[in-house]
Amino acid sequence: MEIIRGIHVVPGTRISRVYLIEGDDLTLIDTGMPWSAGSVFRYIRSIGRQPTELSRILMTHSHPDHTGGAPGILKRSGAQVVAHHEDSHYHNSGRSLSYMGGLSALDVPIPFLRRTRLDYTVEDSGLIAAAGGIRVLHTPGHTPGSVCYFLEQDGVLFSGDTIFSDRKRASRSMPFPGNDKERYQRSLERLAALDFDILCGGHGSPLVGDASKEFRKMMNRKPQLPTWGEFFFKRAPNRLLHHLGLIGEDY
Repeated sequence: MEIIRGIHVVPGTRISRVYLIEGDDLTLIDTGMPWSAGSVFRYIRSIGRQPTELSRILMTHSHPDHTGGAPGILKRSGAQVVAHHEDSHYHNSGRSLSYMGGLSALDVPIPFLRRTRLDYTVEDSGLIAAAGGIRVLHTPGHTPGSVCYFLEQDGVLFSGDTIFSDRKRASRSMPFPGNDKERYQRSLERLAALDFDILCGGHGSPLVGDASKEFRKMMNRKPQLPTWGEFFFKRAPNRLLHHLGLIGEDY
């Protein structure tokens, strides 16, 4: 599942995408659902690397379908978790990712409610020293601390839920409780000024080739945000059918 040399989409994590960047060490973009750890480690071994080489997990935002796999991954690696401070909560034992505000102080040992520790926070325009440099772009709107990670030397944008990709086109993310429409629109306008060749969205399949051109086409279309009805009655069933091997990946 190598997109280009050294950039991978981890198979078996279809509901929410997990990406792997190879360099001297390994970097994950998001961790997927709570059961994703096994898929991540199996894939790392399949490409001849070891889970101990995983140094950092870059979170695009705090929603549990993107952070849920972190506890299992952290148990078996020395990775450090990185995210924007606006998607975090501080409590007595340190800082953690938060999508429930103060409720994140409760470390409930069940899927989706387990606390995910946060080791480092990033700021807009910061540069992460990995894979030749990964630029941090603060793109609030979907959540206050949503960020995109831009691998500038390869023209790869990891957009989390700020933008979805479905192999052939880009689309706006679904509104979620707590989203901010005005900040989201400003974030999209900022991304429209970038040039990138590959778009790796938090859901769907990567868009490879002239991705920023396709993104700007999306910006020029009348906004049509995906609805919850579309998600539950079209996208989610298609993903389930793909998981069962009954349809291909183009959904």
